[in-house]
Amino acid sequence: MSARGTTLSRVGLVVYNVLYWPYLLGTSALLFVPALLIWLVTFWQKRRRLLHAYTSLWGAHYLAWAPFASVRVEGREQALRGGPCVYVSNHQSMVDILAAFALHLPYLWVSKVENFYTPFLGWTMWLNRYVPVRRGHLPSIRKMLRRCEARLREGQSLFVFPEGTRSPNGEVQRFFRGAFWIAVRNDVPIVPVIIEGTGGILPKRSFLIAPQAVVARILPPIHPRDFDKNDRKLRDHVHDVMTRELGLLRAPPA
Repeated sequence: MSARGTTLSRVGLVVYNVLYWPYLLGTSALLFVPALLIWLVTFWQKRRRLLHAYTSLWGAHYLAWAPFASVRVEGREQALRGGPCVYVSNHQSMVDILAAFALHLPYLWVSKVENFYTPFLGWTMWLNRYVPVRRGHLPSIRKMLRRCEARLREGQSLFVFPEGTRSPNGEVQRFFRGAFWIAVRNDVPIVPVIIEGTGGILPKRSFLIAPQAVVARILPPIHPRDFDKNDRKLRDHVHDVMTRELGLLRAPPA
């Protein structure tokens, strides 16, 4: 087994990638057509759950159904069904997006605007009314916050990577305040999600896919009211919980 955590040899990895990338690109074009048709018959709806469910199935299958790869979802019962929340996840790789789609939960992505211009799957993000943000651009950040509040008032949940970018070493980096400020201001719970294994599949600054098993673990909701509605206290607590849970997930079985 290599350091990347796959049973494929170097030659096997090259063959895998030669087959995988054309499949991803080709099927993205084909599967965009049903997404567009769903949008055409539901564009008047603010809560486009059917389109998001289809997008989740489409995105998740590139990881969950891929040879030598898998996604195991744990703690699905922790997901809130009765009202909006803010899901926050650690961020190791672009593959985290596929793992999060495998949760098959109703939410809207809050993502950097560059992702929205990715052909087909990125265009579908616009159709879903996901929330774009231009990192480091204050007017865009303010607009993103207003959109997030509007989506929560509609009863929709959000999904955010509070680290803002992919971790260079797989550890949980410091969190930005945005997701926690939104949760406090709108009195909705934070639901942490730990994703492990994606960093080995597609590390930062690499395009060589090394398939392996991924775990996505949903943790119990954390309510702002338990922290006097102080977003910094909430942020730090969630960071501690997620760091500890990632360590437990990585620990070898007793």
